[in-house]
Amino acid sequence: MKGKILDFTIQTNTGIIIGEDQKRYNFAGSEWKEQQAPVRGNEVDFEVNTEGQAIGVYLEFMTTPAIIPQTKTPVPSPTFANGNQHDSVKETTNKVEIILTNYQQAIFTCFKKFADFKGRARRSEFWYFELFCVVMSLAFSFISEDAATIAMLVTLIPNIAVSVRRLHDIDRSGWWMLIALVPIVGILLLLFWATQEGNPSTNMYGESPKA
Repeated sequence: MKGKILDFTIQTNTGIIIGEDQKRYNFAGSEWKEQQAPVRGNEVDFEVNTEGQAIGVYLEFMTTPAIIPQTKTPVPSPTFANGNQHDSVKETTNKVEIILTNYQQAIFTCFKKFADFKGRARRSEFWYFELFCVVMSLAFSFISEDAATIAMLVTLIPNIAVSVRRLHDIDRSGWWMLIALVPIVGILLLLFWATQEGNPSTNMYGESPKA
């Protein structure tokens, strides 16, 4: 089920999620599956146990805390006295920290699984690593063509490996990578598949990476 974190208290290590069914679900910090701390407004996926509590809570891909629209009314010039600007800065900082943490984790995972063509990969792992490869290639191209070529060769195998694991996550064989040999259409089809939500349960390639 999808939902949004309404509150999380570090002291009690508990939080509250409002589900897409508009019901509230309590969750314990031990059920939070991400490395960074939960933040109010995070959009999440979760399951509900027999006691009506949220379990297996993780961030929905590329989500950030939602900003609640407010009615425009004449107000005095903003100041730090009421704390609004402080909260806004803090929320923005939390967003950046979440993105950077996920980005770094994806790069670390892909290099750690350098030539691992088994298992499954989440959308965030695939797309963050693709972003890293593009940025690195562009950066090295300003140095020389040889440097850009070396950068491409260094990331080639882990790039193929994470692509195969991404296909596994949507119940497709890694051999579908060969469709990239079809000009333009093959690459576009692979990219389209890479945007799809993975199988939430265990499949023939292993457990869900969100578990």
